[in-house]
Amino acid sequence: MNPFVSRINKESWVAPVSGMCLVLGFMICMAWVTQSTRTSRQNYLPLDQRQRVNDLNVDQEAYQRVTAEVSKLQLDKTRLEKALSSHDGQSKVLNDSLQELKVFAGMTPVVGPGVVVTLRDSPKYSGTGMGSNIGVSPDATIHDVDALKVVNELIASGAEAVAVNNHRIAGNSSLRCVGTTILVNDVKIASPVVIRAIGDPNTIMGAMNMPGGVLAEIRQTDPNMVQIEAVKSQELPEFVGNTTRKYAKPPKDSK
Repeated sequence: MNPFVSRINKESWVAPVSGMCLVLGFMICMAWVTQSTRTSRQNYLPLDQRQRVNDLNVDQEAYQRVTAEVSKLQLDKTRLEKALSSHDGQSKVLNDSLQELKVFAGMTPVVGPGVVVTLRDSPKYSGTGMGSNIGVSPDATIHDVDALKVVNELIASGAEAVAVNNHRIAGNSSLRCVGTTILVNDVKIASPVVIRAIGDPNTIMGAMNMPGGVLAEIRQTDPNMVQIEAVKSQELPEFVGNTTRKYAKPPKDSK
């Protein structure tokens, strides 16, 4: 093959390829858009077109600042929601525990099923008031010990709350006799003595009516001195006595 002809053929296709590469490189450079190239390119536009382009352009730095701020606010919002959710959960646990303690201590009214026990002086003996029958028959009168035994028996039978003549029995409650008067939490009460208890009615009724129990003893004097009935629902008031502790304090290292 003639070398001269071969060289001519090579030059004939090398030149167009080189030109195409040059044009392609120029186009790529023109297409590489940055903030500086965008601004320089706009200078070649007519004034009216340049104004329209400026109106449509977005400030990239400002856009990035706003985007970063929005992302930060979203993260803060998520953290705040999680904190509030955790706080609400802790508050609910604390509130539930507080309510349970108040019920246990008798510091809040309670509602539920249970029984009502009524103790009254025997009508078979003369007299018109509590203690007036003592000279005839001491057992014909309801005493503090009778009410106290009934309260203890109710609690032992599963009663969760007890009230005597609408006075709630709590940890420091007392039932005692002063002369011919019964005091409940230092408040005088008169016959009939109505003792209400909240708990399972069937269990309490069975325990209170068992032979040889406290009610059976009172009934030996007069069956009319005792009345007990189950109730589907009743409300007991909160304890309103003194709750101040002068000497009993929690240990310093208690949690």
